[in-house]
Amino acid sequence: MNLDCAGIQSLGESLSGYCDPDVRSVLRALLGSPSPLTTLQIAERSGLKRVDEVLGRLSKVLRVSGVTYRAVASQTGESEFTARLSCPYCGSQDITRDELVEHVACGYVGRLSEFGAAGSLRCPRCKSPVDPAKDLRSIGFWYRCNSCHQAFPRPNFTLVGIRSGAEILPEQLVPVRDVSYEVPEELRGALSGLLDLLDELEASASSSGYRPAGGFRLKGKSGVEHEFCMALDGGGFKVLVDLVLCGDPSRILRHLTKAFDASAEFPVVLLASPDVGDPALRALISAAPPNLRVRVVSSNDPAALPGLLASELEAARGRAMSS
Repeated sequence: MNLDCAGIQSLGESLSGYCDPDVRSVLRALLGSPSPLTTLQIAERSGLKRVDEVLGRLSKVLRVSGVTYRAVASQTGESEFTARLSCPYCGSQDITRDELVEHVACGYVGRLSEFGAAGSLRCPRCKSPVDPAKDLRSIGFWYRCNSCHQAFPRPNFTLVGIRSGAEILPEQLVPVRDVSYEVPEELRGALSGLLDLLDELEASASSSGYRPAGGFRLKGKSGVEHEFCMALDGGGFKVLVDLVLCGDPSRILRHLTKAFDASAEFPVVLLASPDVGDPALRALISAAPPNLRVRVVSSNDPAALPGLLASELEAARGRAMSS
């Protein structure tokens, strides 16, 4: 796991936001792609119907790589179509197009096909040979229906959805702006390692009989709202889990303060890597009164945290049953 302190610090002050399943699905889609993905592609690969809100929450770690524009059918939601031209008189699609040209020398206007085969063009009026590049001036196009033999300047135009086969009129199209996103190269290792660790923590909690839910918010005793990485439901017994992956004392202290403030409502397990080495923090952890219900579990190896969490959850259940 590439979870060095510098990489983790680049992901922001708190890791709780990455615990949300929707956030992780979007990041997995982007990390698994060798090239940037549009909003539509991210939605398709992540399985989420709407990803705009999630992408907004990830604005500090994602990079906008480009913007594209497309048209979406308001009825079917699709954006891939084939064009269909038809006769305005009988509706047949068996139509041909011919260019309207003027012979500059004599002023004759007619269809290009009237001037004869390519290479031997002659004006139908004055019979003189003509060079299309020099002697003819294009003035538009003309269509002819091979079914009803009517001629007309403009055919009916409709679109057909490739997926649905439904006929779509131009006025039913809605313009959509698609932004392409990518994960900056310098963040890919830290994000990939973090997502792997979160998956393993959830699996460890599940194997211990707890049902995990990511991104839990709670108003502490102080009235401040806090976000925790996970809320684990052990069959009526709930434990909050938070995660800090950097030994910076000020960061650990902020997580401890949050855990102490929330523990009046639920027990809190704070997972830390590396080990908490600051003497003042260790003294604070040791001196915390039992009613705060905060357990700090730490290891120098982040890969050891899932196993330590499982052990702590078993102990937490035992303490709850005893009390």
